[in-house]
Amino acid sequence: MTITTRFKPPVPLTFTLPLALSLALAACATDSSAPPPPGTVTTTLPSGGVYKGTIDNGQADATLLVLFDGSAYLFYGTPNDTRGTNLSGVAIAAGGTQTSDGKFASTSAFDYRVGRAPATAANFSANFAQAPAVSGTVASKNGGAGLAFNVNAAPMLDTGPSLANAGGLYSGRGMSLGGATTTRITVAADGYAAGTTSAGCIFKGTVAPRPGANAYDVSVTFGPAPCPLPDATVKGAAVLDGPRLLVALPSPDRANVFLFDGRK
Repeated sequence: MTITTRFKPPVPLTFTLPLALSLALAACATDSSAPPPPGTVTTTLPSGGVYKGTIDNGQADATLLVLFDGSAYLFYGTPNDTRGTNLSGVAIAAGGTQTSDGKFASTSAFDYRVGRAPATAANFSANFAQAPAVSGTVASKNGGAGLAFNVNAAPMLDTGPSLANAGGLYSGRGMSLGGATTTRITVAADGYAAGTTSAGCIFKGTVAPRPGANAYDVSVTFGPAPCPLPDATVKGAAVLDGPRLLVALPSPDRANVFLFDGRK
């Protein structure tokens, strides 16, 4: 007996126009990759890195370090020393946030000027919308003189963050709101650091590379007076620009700071 079957072609899948439009609208409603509505501003990670330029229309040199944790360091000083040991202050921001339009802001900043106490509470802002060119301000909260800066990204590819690059003996100035002294800092191959000042202060600590920002994490414990921050353990950041090392270590209460500007 022979059994014969007839093949039936599959029925094509079709939608009426109203159903197709409904499915398309549903897909758009659940598309998480769709851009936010116009005018929406979201928060992003700060634009970490090192930037170099000037403050106050070229009156002084500036080095800006921005870290991904919302902190920023603006080192500034008059460009009149061929050895580069010309740092005269630093503005340090904490808890900053950056919006999707490239604007970084911190309402928790202090401007520290060497030999001029007390520190000045400030609002810190920077606009990365035109990066690598960046502009910003450090605006005093008490109505005093502030700072305006214009900087550009400085990759410094030849001095990436590593202990091999950071190791060595640096000579320069150690500074605080109380003034400055001749200071030497030695960074060992294992990251151990030790320093002395001409006033008789001895301190020690550690230096660790911070990948992604050409920066270093620094922790130092000072001895008793005449150290600028007696018996205090302080943490902050450093920038290595060729042979030049810039360090900023705010005190735990943020009322003072220890700065170092030196060269190998």
